[in-house]
Amino acid sequence: MYCSINLTLSSDSSPNTDFIADIPQFLTSVNSEGTFHSVPMISGYLDTLKVSISPNRVKIHNSSLCKFYLGDNFKTLTKGDTKKAIEKISNSLHLPFELASVSKLEFGRNIILKHSEGLYYPYLGESQHLNRLPTNNGLYYQNSLRSYVLYGKVKEQKLSGEPIPSIYANANVLRIELRLLKRICKEMNLPVFLASQLYEERIYSELVKKWKDEYLAITKTKSKLDTIKPTGSKREFEQMLASMALLDLGSDFAQVKVKEWLKTSKITKKQAYDLRATITDLTKYNVGEGGNELIDELNEKVKDAAVYW
Repeated sequence: MYCSINLTLSSDSSPNTDFIADIPQFLTSVNSEGTFHSVPMISGYLDTLKVSISPNRVKIHNSSLCKFYLGDNFKTLTKGDTKKAIEKISNSLHLPFELASVSKLEFGRNIILKHSEGLYYPYLGESQHLNRLPTNNGLYYQNSLRSYVLYGKVKEQKLSGEPIPSIYANANVLRIELRLLKRICKEMNLPVFLASQLYEERIYSELVKKWKDEYLAITKTKSKLDTIKPTGSKREFEQMLASMALLDLGSDFAQVKVKEWLKTSKITKKQAYDLRATITDLTKYNVGEGGNELIDELNEKVKDAAVYW
């Protein structure tokens, strides 16, 4: 769904409207920002949307379309909702905002996880085209044109003082967002990107695909420790670590080393027997199945979200 978005309507799309004179009456918290290069600037709010006005354009910027239309951005803004949200803006401002150009957008989804989001981040590694930047509440992958962000949604709401819907209060909510920041037409392979295209099936499906593909492009780090079955026993934990080390080194080489120590009189026959028996026992020790439960869960839920958006 669409989150924060920048929409700009030029005066060419509504030539009979005097933006500076006509539009501020539909806004709250109206503030004159003086002039910029001798051009008068006015700002205000349409409900939760930030609006800037100059004589030749009206711009909605850095505002959540979902929060504006549905009341909070925990909900999913569908294609139909997006169309209605644009129509609501148009009706409220008496402007054809379906003709506004899109210069920036965030497209994301909430994923409900079994465990705290922070447990998953260490297994998300590098991305080929984006730089990995850990934060206090998640991970940023970014370059100059776009970013891909994973963060704890409930934690973000708490930090910003925003209300949390009761059904999410105790949930582990991972927010995953694709953010197109610059040259958005090139990113979407479009000659122009208008607000009316936000709810076109082809554009919406392409954004879902980009959202999923950026996740799949992240290297999922693996550790041999993932093969260890959970245990609270110190002895069993030590045995599993020793078994993993022995598998890496090779049990045959370990047996040869024990034989070498015996032949050079560094250990006794009894000690050699005990060591060989230990090696045999460790090679039989079952350290568990491969795979990572956390990353397997996240992979599956991201793929499901892309199918059932």
